[in-house]
Amino acid sequence: MTGPLKPLFSTPLVGLERLARRATEAAGLADLVRRELPEPLGDHVVGAARRGDDLVVLMDSAAWSARVRYAAPQLTVRLAELGQPVTGKVQVRVRGAEKRRG
Repeated sequence: MTGPLKPLFSTPLVGLERLARRATEAAGLADLVRRELPEPLGDHVVGAARRGDDLVVLMDSAAWSARVRYAAPQLTVRLAELGQPVTGKVQVRVRGAEKRRG
């Protein structure tokens, strides 16, 4: 090794603040996706996050995830109108209903 190990966070509060900000952004994005999907799809959204240019939408079952894939073009148009453009793909993944927080 050429030098001492660097700490995981430069200061613990800065790292925790960054983590809290990212969690708040993800929760806000999930709420936005829920509102903009047609009924009853939004009720089955577990979460949403951005991964680079892509939007990842987490659903509580595969049956609902297929419907969100079909609604993805309209969702991206609506998000762009709201100032939250998705320049990549909409990826839909399944997570168990037990993971849902709410």
